[in-house]
Amino acid sequence: MAVNQSVTVDGKKSTSEVNLGDPDFWLQEDFHEKLAELREASPISWHQHSEAGAGFWSLLDYEDIAAASSNWQSFSSKYGAKVYHDPGSRLRTGTGALIELDPPEHTANRRRVNPGFMPRQVRKLEGLLEEKVQQILHRFSDGDEIDFLKEVAQVLPVEMVSDLLGVSQKDRSWLVELANVGRAEHDPELASSPEAVESAILDLRRYGVELAAYKRAHPEDDLMSIIANSRGDDGEYLSDEEVAGYFAQMISAGSGTTKAAIAHGMLAFSRFPEQRRIFLEDPVGWATTMPDEVVRWASPIKHMSRVVQRDTELRGVQMKVGDKVAYWYISVNRDPRLFQDPFTFDVTRDPNPHMSFGGGGPHFCMGSALARREIWILFQQLLSRFPESEVISTPVPERSLQSNGLKNVIVRLSK
Repeated sequence: MAVNQSVTVDGKKSTSEVNLGDPDFWLQEDFHEKLAELREASPISWHQHSEAGAGFWSLLDYEDIAAASSNWQSFSSKYGAKVYHDPGSRLRTGTGALIELDPPEHTANRRRVNPGFMPRQVRKLEGLLEEKVQQILHRFSDGDEIDFLKEVAQVLPVEMVSDLLGVSQKDRSWLVELANVGRAEHDPELASSPEAVESAILDLRRYGVELAAYKRAHPEDDLMSIIANSRGDDGEYLSDEEVAGYFAQMISAGSGTTKAAIAHGMLAFSRFPEQRRIFLEDPVGWATTMPDEVVRWASPIKHMSRVVQRDTELRGVQMKVGDKVAYWYISVNRDPRLFQDPFTFDVTRDPNPHMSFGGGGPHFCMGSALARREIWILFQQLLSRFPESEVISTPVPERSLQSNGLKNVIVRLSK
């Protein structure tokens, strides 16, 4: 798996033969170690693979990603957030939504939905969150062996985002299945064909448009009613494409990223039992540090993508208009220059400058406050009820260039 084009940066040349555009690279048990080698040798490098469309630049270093994330004039989001999508090539869950907008359009549209995710709004959801977690955990008993991914990690965030959007209970499992298929472009076990992926995305977006139409006629106290009934400066409602993008992106994120974080968090607590003990001794004391360490450790989204809008030089590397660029957050989150003992899960870690919620700039994750509280409340209640719970088999990772998800996490619940 060789890099197709070697790039010398600051007099250093890559010594690692890795191709970050190959989905199979990410299935290797030692991919973190190989990624670290590449980061040290060539923090900016060129990669090309048949499953990743045209070639792309990879940014692996914190400073580079932070600088590029703030420079939306040069690195645009409007062609999609996945580096394996060439500009204009495919319909995506977030087409027309915030994730594919640059300022000033991004700023104006973010104002429409941001109030629903502010920390003060999340605090109002505390009671609902605790109720949802209790409902999930009350189904289990000491000694049960469960697929934690499907029976816990997926259920909570899906329930929360569905409640926020005002989605009917009867439709939720179907929407989650659509979202799972829609992001599984590189995993034939999850999506049978490219056509199946596109069909799932279309169905997810179509449902969002239909739900918005209903919410315009019958507004309720939910986020989809706000989105459906909000008007721009021109007095017009959001277009169907924008509504579809908002809805599909939120369902996909709620059923994907937070699920992956919780699943990896369970795996981390199992592999580092002393951290479980530390957390249980003072869960309130670690209420802010533990969730951030979970999302650092999990890196639910391996990368986000941008497209160069004007010829740009970064660390001596010349990037041309139209070049794709991947920001590899999963690399930054294990960088020893930023994190002491980066391969140790540490619920007390502070500061924690991870990039799992984005690299700064206008696209920092709106749902970060909600995700943090979901993670904290779930593990506080789960480990209080079943403190000796552990993963009892090796989880199977998704085959993906973007999602760091798992296919299963078999857990034995134990007091």
